[in-house]
Amino acid sequence: MCSISFLVLVSISFSMFLLSLNFMLNEYCVFLEWEVVSLNSSSIVMTFLFDWMSLLFMSFVLLISSLVIY
Repeated sequence: MCSISFLVLVSISFSMFLLSLNFMLNEYCVFLEWEVVSLNSSSIVMTFLFDWMSLLFMSFVLLISSLVIY
């Protein structure tokens, strides 16, 4: 079970690293807003920002997490 988790985290980490390189070379940025709850006139919105730096950070965090599991 641990080896499966290790492989999944490493593969996601590697794909995020490649995606961050792609974002860096193309100067690309994704701004994603998700409306979680809307009640009457108020709403709760969750915002995600994906740029090369955030993707690179997430790739290193996932790599470290996979090495902790291994």
